[in-house]
Amino acid sequence: MGDLIGNSPAMQDVYDLIERSALCDDCVIISGESGTGKERVAEAIHRGSKRQGGLFVPVNCSAIPETLIESEFFGYKKNAFTGAARDKKGFLDLADGGTLFLDEIGDIGLPLQVKLLRAIDGGGYTPLGGTELKKPDLRIIAASNKNLKKMMNEGRMRSDFYYRIHVIPITLPPLRNREDDVLLIADHFLKTFNEGKGISVLTPQEVDRIKHHPWPGNIRELQNALRRYQSLKSLDFLTIEPQSAEKVTQPPGEREEARPTLQDALLRYEKKILLEALENNRWHKAMTAQELGISRKTLFRKMKACGIA
Repeated sequence: MGDLIGNSPAMQDVYDLIERSALCDDCVIISGESGTGKERVAEAIHRGSKRQGGLFVPVNCSAIPETLIESEFFGYKKNAFTGAARDKKGFLDLADGGTLFLDEIGDIGLPLQVKLLRAIDGGGYTPLGGTELKKPDLRIIAASNKNLKKMMNEGRMRSDFYYRIHVIPITLPPLRNREDDVLLIADHFLKTFNEGKGISVLTPQEVDRIKHHPWPGNIRELQNALRRYQSLKSLDFLTIEPQSAEKVTQPPGEREEARPTLQDALLRYEKKILLEALENNRWHKAMTAQELGISRKTLFRKMKACGIA
């Protein structure tokens, strides 16, 4: 299963679906929270399929500007528009004979859904500025952390497009529901980060903290926490940790620092969550807002409230 790690019953079900999906050529839709490893599952299906000799072409649909999305998918011919100095292959060209992985497929607009549906149903497509009709032989694997059926019911996704890609569904469990796998994954990351440098050994207290942390950012959050641990030798989840039951003895005459208000504590917690999400997405605001499940306007408002420039 390549980079996929886990022995939990939930992951055993996922492995079974991966193996069965690899034996056919139907569209696969992978759902799950951000950071659960949807692209890794898509790669595993591709490697086990008859298309493994072709390219695996991953596309982050949310990261492509709307003005460029058609030329990125279908390519263009030289002089098709100002600045088109040469022919350029699109994603469908590159994935011909292989697998096209559409991550965050819920961010594809309705006009492109029509053209993609025609292309993958055999009707083909024409590059911008071209006249030749191309009919690619490719497999579609899509992924999203959104409720696509709800989007269809609200008119934000075409029903024919939804049912065309929604053939084999695979749902990835969040890391908080995979207690048996957390330490296996942590061990893998530590060995990877410390290769050739000597293995960093977690203390029993650190192991216990890792086991009982809820991991809202899933595997990506765990990876980042252990990368910080490898660099700083300090296990920091960028969230408020429960205070130790042991009271720190104050020097005589020194007053204990005032306990923060609930509002201050929540603001501090929210700031750490925002910072981690921004770092995960390299400070790309649209992708950060999508990962957090909020609008860009809400993200900017929360950043301002937390004092994040």
